[in-house]
Amino acid sequence: MKDRERPSWAIRIFGPLPFIFCSVGALLWFVNKFLLLLTGYSSNIVVIEKGAYYMLGVGLGLLALAYICIHEFWGGKPLTNKQSSVLTKIAIASVALTFLVPHLIHYIADDFFLGAKYSVCEAASHQWLFVRDIVYIRETIECTENVMQEITSN
Repeated sequence: MKDRERPSWAIRIFGPLPFIFCSVGALLWFVNKFLLLLTGYSSNIVVIEKGAYYMLGVGLGLLALAYICIHEFWGGKPLTNKQSSVLTKIAIASVALTFLVPHLIHYIADDFFLGAKYSVCEAASHQWLFVRDIVYIRETIECTENVMQEITSN
């Protein structure tokens, strides 16, 4: 930042905050849904919300941006070549994770749940663009659109 004009004090103070809050929120959303998936495999109804699994890559990418902002704005020093190299690799990996993780979790969970005598309840499942909620039910549960109300009532 030697040959550039320094940003205003407001940008230096408040600039990294949206990246920090959004990255923490995205990673918490991912962890919450992943833990619910792992702990919910023994229930009669399991929901896979693929939209939440996109948040791993988004959260890691925003965390890298937050680090850059904090280092340059709050620390006042430019990134070293090694830091730039590592953060570039993290950014590329986060983009790859954004597109790979939801599909990997979907296919692994699909294989597991169908093998464990679950079936996909198409009436309760929902898709909007790339975001898909897949509802797996045990054979003892009737597949209806209202099967989701059973989840929220329990």
